[in-house]
Amino acid sequence: MLRPLLVCCALALSACPAPMMMTPDAGPGDAGLAVSPTEACERLANATCTLKTRCYAAFQRETAQSCLQNEQARCLAGYTKLQQSFERELVRIDPARLAACEQRMKSSACPPTFPPDFSGTAARPFADCTLSTGLLVGSVPVTEACVNPQECVAGTVCIKPNGVCRGLCSTPPKEGEPCAFGCAPGLTCNDDDRCTRLKPLDTPCAASPECEEDLICFAGRCRPRRKLGDSCTFDATVPSTCEPGLACDVTPFVAGASGTCVRPQPVDAPCRFHWSCQSGLVCGFIDWTGFPQRAPSPGICTPPGDEGTACKGTIYARFVGEQCQAGTLCDPMMELCRKAPERGDRCQPSRSTCAGVDVYCKPSGGGDNGSCTGPAALNEPCAFSIDANTTVTVPCSTGFCDRVNSLTCRPPSKPLGSVCAEDAECASGRCAVQEDRTLRCTEAC
Repeated sequence: MLRPLLVCCALALSACPAPMMMTPDAGPGDAGLAVSPTEACERLANATCTLKTRCYAAFQRETAQSCLQNEQARCLAGYTKLQQSFERELVRIDPARLAACEQRMKSSACPPTFPPDFSGTAARPFADCTLSTGLLVGSVPVTEACVNPQECVAGTVCIKPNGVCRGLCSTPPKEGEPCAFGCAPGLTCNDDDRCTRLKPLDTPCAASPECEEDLICFAGRCRPRRKLGDSCTFDATVPSTCEPGLACDVTPFVAGASGTCVRPQPVDAPCRFHWSCQSGLVCGFIDWTGFPQRAPSPGICTPPGDEGTACKGTIYARFVGEQCQAGTLCDPMMELCRKAPERGDRCQPSRSTCAGVDVYCKPSGGGDNGSCTGPAALNEPCAFSIDANTTVTVPCSTGFCDRVNSLTCRPPSKPLGSVCAEDAECASGRCAVQEDRTLRCTEAC
């Protein structure tokens, strides 16, 4: 059976509600000239693409130009959702936080994690470096009305009981209080949906988020991150189970797999995953046969392959990366790095890799077959099931992608109160978080 973690790679693209996150407080002060959303998105796109090229060669499938265009488009889409907050001057971009994110993404040590835009479920680096998670300063004080959580002043949250359109800025829930809208620092949400204290060293645990900061849940207890040469495992809830500067040499998403904490390795050294290799290298020539039911044999650290060079491919490349350079992908039949298909070319939906901005591999013709095109229209295929538990999708131009039943784009149809994953599923056009932490269709605002 596929490990539930890999199942969430599909669900992360469908109906898994995102965990509620507190807006980080980057500290006092925001020295510098005012920054417009357009300028911020240009700078973030440049920094993000630099990071992906420098640290995530196995997952950087776009050319440099396409990466910049796509990253800027994603950022501006985030701005559009907050446009009214900007226009009412309830939020502004903090120049100091933006500059710090740029510096970190361009020069910090490469985190042994998946990249920020990873399509599956896993801890992502630089999670505070977006307009929705950390770069904005809110101006709405406690007890006053809010529409977006970013509008509230630092240290407060926008409480919207049962998905009402306008909530109130409030102090975060304290110990013992319901945690639908997050918890105060030093607290986490327990199985009873109540805020509880993080667990200290050597306390029994079931998952790392239960433990105090810088501790992980290892072998059932809250423990320090593992040292050089220690055994380790992949944990999707933390950036790494090894100490800073080390990587857990283990293949992710394989139940029961364990590895060893290592320093990132040079060319030709054995590896079990990309983060085990030094910056700019990938873990190549892994035979993925049998994955994820069993771990593959080790590969070797190698520079990304040029077009025409030998490679090993897998249908799970969307989740485990490629060994070919950006703009190419490994043809699993020919075992050669080939140029990525462009608009109008045939493609494999499982790989979801077409060259160009807003170009997607739309399923067609049955099996792992598709064509590179724009978003899918109503009643057109929009999803492809790699196996019984793992599905990849393309955007719908209108409506939503029915990932469970028809695998096609469907018009909004769910009535009020129905469980939902996105606004486009609801007849009302609005899917909002409830006090029980579910997402349901609610009245339009």
